[in-house]
Amino acid sequence: MDSAGVHNYMEQLVLDQLRLHPDSHSMDVDSREDVACIALNQLAPRYIRHDVDMAFYMAPAEQELLEERVSMALQEAFDKVRSMPRHG
Repeated sequence: MDSAGVHNYMEQLVLDQLRLHPDSHSMDVDSREDVACIALNQLAPRYIRHDVDMAFYMAPAEQELLEERVSMALQEAFDKVRSMPRHG
């Protein structure tokens, strides 16, 4: 089975919000990746083949709810990463 097109829709939502989040601009790449991983681990995956599938089948209220969950997961992840001591 070729699963090259299958991906977790939540990954793109997290990465998009992370890129725009003001706190991410003062973090190094490793810390931003930690934030993304921690946030994604809090969110249920939504596997799809094409992003347009989600846009077509999801009601606007459901999309808004997903974005709100991503925002909350990111804030918790930022808080956790900021509280962790950095190892060199």
